[in-house]
Amino acid sequence: METEHKRIHGRLLMVTGILHILLVILPGVYGEYFAIFSDDYFFNINNGLADFPIIGGTLNHQDIAAFWFFYAGPLMFIYGHLLDEYEKKNSYIPNNISMSFTFVAMIGAYMIPLSGMTFLLIPQGFYMYLRSISTLKKR
Repeated sequence: METEHKRIHGRLLMVTGILHILLVILPGVYGEYFAIFSDDYFFNINNGLADFPIIGGTLNHQDIAAFWFFYAGPLMFIYGHLLDEYEKKNSYIPNNISMSFTFVAMIGAYMIPLSGMTFLLIPQGFYMYLRSISTLKKR
């Protein structure tokens, strides 16, 4: 008798996406930037290439970080939803997806070691890989 595989990978990534969006909305984290973005109706929230120092601009790093948290949150949620749907239909995540997920997380962890990529995404990628191997062995 085959045991049912619990769907976890996509759901964890959806939660991570929601947490990123919440960090942008919460005051004291990036909430002030979210308020500024919303004042401009989320249009033209910075000067883009004109902010690059090479052409005489000045980068606003907090503005960029707030934008990427805001932008990455929905992307993680969508990717998590796709993973969850795949896992629901097939009861596993393919090795190539788990390996590419882990690889991208490792690049991010290398660049920012004290981040969620190190403590959350890499372990999730390894777990995803181990579960995909164990599922394939049962087939």
